[in-house]
Amino acid sequence: MAAHTIAPHLTAVVLLLAGLGAARADTVDALCDISPKGSDQVSKVVPCTFSQRQGHVAIDRADGVRHELSPKGAPGNYVDENGQAAVRNKGLGNKGQIYRLSKESVFVYWDTAGLPGSGQAKAGGAKLEPTKPTVLPAAAPLQVPFDQTLKLQGVSFRITSPNSSSINELKIVPSGLKGSNATIVRSIEGQITRAEVADLNVDGSPEVYVFVRSAGSGSYGTLVAYSANNRKSLSEIYLPPITDDPKSAQGYMGHDEFAVIENTLARRFPVYKDGDINAAPSGGVRQLQYKLRPGEAGWVLKVDRVVAY
Repeated sequence: MAAHTIAPHLTAVVLLLAGLGAARADTVDALCDISPKGSDQVSKVVPCTFSQRQGHVAIDRADGVRHELSPKGAPGNYVDENGQAAVRNKGLGNKGQIYRLSKESVFVYWDTAGLPGSGQAKAGGAKLEPTKPTVLPAAAPLQVPFDQTLKLQGVSFRITSPNSSSINELKIVPSGLKGSNATIVRSIEGQITRAEVADLNVDGSPEVYVFVRSAGSGSYGTLVAYSANNRKSLSEIYLPPITDDPKSAQGYMGHDEFAVIENTLARRFPVYKDGDINAAPSGGVRQLQYKLRPGEAGWVLKVDRVVAY
């Protein structure tokens, strides 16, 4: 197993993770060693981020793999996003945590010395590329102004917004399309929290997903998304209102988080019971997983799976 030491300044990170409260969320940059099931021989080393909220753990790896673990039973026992058992093991002390999953083990180290920023760190001779957190904590400061360029399959999208008020202008500037690379400009109610590029329908043409959070205590999440049809031009992706499905919407009061998980778009939010105040939902967490499907006039995100924690 690869040897890692913890830098003195990372003590604060360890204390922070140890003290996460039930109503808080936090995300830290980390380094993940990946080993095959049944072996501690490292097969891959990647930058990653570690998130924890109300006992739920998310590990987002720079190679595009995401692990979502929900507590079940005794402390340290979980089920993953596919319902498979997972266990957190001891063995790294204050250097990190070990997660034994159904197909592999993930060693999460808090020490990221030499990783992105410089882009010069290497593991097994492979250069590690910079990575950004896939999931933002609900209370994380917004990027003001928002300016990010995402690339996939030879197509890039520059996403910008002042992100300075409750109503903002969003610009998406594509490049690399064979047809029109016209700039998309539209007004959004809220501020951009994050953006991702993906190919959910695996057709060789990327999509861009922009996640928006409204102002106010509800922090309602909305989506602006476009697909590069046959890598020629962009068409809008439609996300139906959550109220279209009363069962999925029961107990919904905003505070959405979005993320691309493999070939699905996941939308997660706390569930409120009657009498719950905005700051104290008591109904657990619900996650809707959407697949990208062709619709009558374009692409539509349709619920494929509903998971309750």
